[in-house]
Amino acid sequence: MWRVYLYAGDLFRPLDLSWDELVGLAEDPAALLERLRTEVEELLGCRVARLEPFKAMVSESGDAVAEYLAVLEGPMASGEASVKLIHAEDPAKALREYYEWERRAAERR
Repeated sequence: MWRVYLYAGDLFRPLDLSWDELVGLAEDPAALLERLRTEVEELLGCRVARLEPFKAMVSESGDAVAEYLAVLEGPMASGEASVKLIHAEDPAKALREYYEWERRAAERR
C-alpha cells in the first residue's frame, strides 16, 4: 500500500497524509512543519525552528523522497538534522534508491 512516511533519526513513521496533501505542503515548508511538528520533534528529540527544502527525487517506480534540513533550536540542540518525507510502498527501498540517486549525482559533479 502506498503511503507517506516521515524518516528522521533513522526511524520511519507512517503518516496520515495523502499524496495530494504532501504535494500541496511540499512547496510551503512553514505549513509542512506546522502540520508535522509533533511527529518531527518527537523523532528528533528537540524543537525545530524551521524546515528548509534540500533535495527531492521521484524514481522510475514512482517512489518520491523529499529531503528537508530541520534547523534545530533549544538549550540542548543546535545545527541541522535531515528530515525526509517518503511516498512509497516500501520506504526502505525508496530511501536506498534516493541514496543511490545522490551518489550518482555526486559522481557527475
